[in-house]
Amino acid sequence: MATTATAAAATTSEKKKPVFVKVETLKPGTHGHNLTVKVVNSNTVKATGGAGGRGGRASASLNPRAPPRISECLVGDETGSILFTARNEQVDLMKPGATVILRNAKIDMFKGSMRLAVDKWGRVEVTEPADITVNEQNNLSLVEYELVNVEE
Repeated sequence: MATTATAAAATTSEKKKPVFVKVETLKPGTHGHNLTVKVVNSNTVKATGGAGGRGGRASASLNPRAPPRISECLVGDETGSILFTARNEQVDLMKPGATVILRNAKIDMFKGSMRLAVDKWGRVEVTEPADITVNEQNNLSLVEYELVNVEE
């Protein structure tokens, strides 16, 4: 049992290189994505006031007086685009025209369509401007998905 703990400690101390993916490869229900994207636009979503959502409770516990700030930003690269849900301090980083690195991003499903999000385990970093022409024709958030149970 002690050897397992030692082996686990040795593997966690060695950081593996992040594998960056393109927007068009994102699929529903996946997580752990690293992307370099450009922000096309940013729209602030009205705060609901109540802590009804998953994100509302987490951010409300950090600062009980301030309602969570949420913004939906269209981000993308040359392969496609997707809506990114920015929360609280992430909203300030997501300025139109900015190039950002999203680390450990996940795909959330909202009303049958995909949304990209970075939770407390991930990171949003503004990087130097890159020459990325965003392909807005391939918007993955406009594709509607339906959960189908397959009986065998």
